[in-house]
Amino acid sequence: MKFLLVITIGGLLGHAVDAGYDGRLSQYITGPDSYAIHLFSPEVVAQGKGGWQGEHAGKWMYTAARACQRTGDPVLGQKLASVADYLASLQEENGYLGCYREDKRYYHRPGPEEMKVDWDTWIMAYLIKGFTQASVALDQPRYADCALRIAGFLHWSVFDQGIKLAQTGQHSGMAGCGILDPLCDLYQVRPDPLVKELIDRCIFELDNTPCLQLISLAGKGYDVSLIGNGKIYEMNRCLTGLAKAYRLFGDKRLLEACTRAWESIRSNHLTTLGGPWGGINVCLEVFNRPAEWAPYECTETCSVMEWMHFTWEMLCISGDGKYAEELEKSAYNALMAARAEDGLRWEYYVRTNGELTPKGDWACCWSSGMTALEDIPVYLYDTRKDGVYVNIISESSYETSVKGNPVQICQSSDYARSGRAVFEVGGRGNFTLAVHRPGWAESFTVKVNGKALTAKEKDGYIRVRRSWKDGDRLEIEFPVEIRTLERSWEYRNGGKNEYNFSNWYNGFTRHYVTFCAGPLVYATNHRDDFGQPDSLLLTREEIATARLGQDGELLAGALCLKPIALTPPFDDGPQWRTTWFQIQQ
Repeated sequence: MKFLLVITIGGLLGHAVDAGYDGRLSQYITGPDSYAIHLFSPEVVAQGKGGWQGEHAGKWMYTAARACQRTGDPVLGQKLASVADYLASLQEENGYLGCYREDKRYYHRPGPEEMKVDWDTWIMAYLIKGFTQASVALDQPRYADCALRIAGFLHWSVFDQGIKLAQTGQHSGMAGCGILDPLCDLYQVRPDPLVKELIDRCIFELDNTPCLQLISLAGKGYDVSLIGNGKIYEMNRCLTGLAKAYRLFGDKRLLEACTRAWESIRSNHLTTLGGPWGGINVCLEVFNRPAEWAPYECTETCSVMEWMHFTWEMLCISGDGKYAEELEKSAYNALMAARAEDGLRWEYYVRTNGELTPKGDWACCWSSGMTALEDIPVYLYDTRKDGVYVNIISESSYETSVKGNPVQICQSSDYARSGRAVFEVGGRGNFTLAVHRPGWAESFTVKVNGKALTAKEKDGYIRVRRSWKDGDRLEIEFPVEIRTLERSWEYRNGGKNEYNFSNWYNGFTRHYVTFCAGPLVYATNHRDDFGQPDSLLLTREEIATARLGQDGELLAGALCLKPIALTPPFDDGPQWRTTWFQIQQ
């Protein structure tokens, strides 16, 4: 197996990663007989019941491959190989691999300009991603061969049959063009001209499909809610693919579009937890207009996963710490708020205020949450020309090579609750050790081997360059203080008891506050039901005198709040979560 350089992860994030590894990843699919893989069997395919659920196979292969690289677990490696080999055995001679019966596949359509909306290409995209990562993790070229044959089938349908990728999927064509992301992954492993032609076609269609024009409109600074149908998950997936295509081929149009789209999402469409959200105008999974807000923000867990993928690609391109800031916020809050303690179950929708919404294990978000957890170790560090960069502060250990010299960084202490991080260096060399400065920190102190040091900050990283010796210790402390964010909500109601609000004003405004400390957002089980008067209003004095308790709880008036990362859903706790609290006027 080929290993990632992060060898351990601890703390709050590490606990969640371990639970996900023992839970959904290890139990949902155990081999070819698992029902998510059995979907592809000839007997099930013959029944004509193929649908989007086929995506679970590719997501699981990708995640299992990541986990194999991180842990070297031979048992998981054998499970991954058995699933990949079984799926490969079902691949048809023309390269097609999916769970749709032949007469229901996307290339059968009434006319050349008519859209055939299904999830066939979506499923094949995840299979390409899964096979490609399995090929890398298990060092088995035959899995990349399978991915390349799927790409060959798509190439035939596009260039020989004249099918437009945008016409094979929903959401203004973004579901079909989302195959760009795994095609870029495959091209890095197999730089085949056929794959490059498909990548170019995806980029062309993303910009030339009349109802989409993603590259042009994003590049002009359009808000993401005004592009296509504003579907959050699929748009972020296409943007991830565009960012990867820029890294591969250097087209500056793609970078401009990605940069502006990312800034649009960050400025106008993230919850206080760091998740891209919708739910006011159209549907729970579509971006709202920028000026509209309600305390019942709703984020699909699939969207959190893909937002983190997109943000990671932008960090890799630019090296700017603002991307690390959003990765850390999403990891500690939006992602932690969606998971169950058992590692098996996930929130479909994470609401800042609202009921918890568990769904069955077929839910797309259960596999997306599993994937997002296993990606966290990849995000923690990266090695650059001048040294090692810490992107997400968490207990962990990282091995790499800087200027030809082996280096190990061991990170300890309870940063998430104390704001203190300690890095012990193993090895020698003159290089930079850079630590992301969280945006919440008003100040910081730096010590090396117990002595205070004035460190330079650049592009969102605190940088310490010196000749490091084995056993050197870098300590950084960020004072943890309570922070409050306030928003005002103009109540809009179409007369329905739901979290989608209509476009007319009903005559009153409410003011809300949310509490944070360090990287964590705080929540409680107090039921804030928008249909009824709030039973508990916080005064300005109670907000100003809020304090942290000895056990990490936050006390504000009669409220006792806990970090959302420590109160996952589905257990024996509350079935309502409140993050935004109404202010008494």
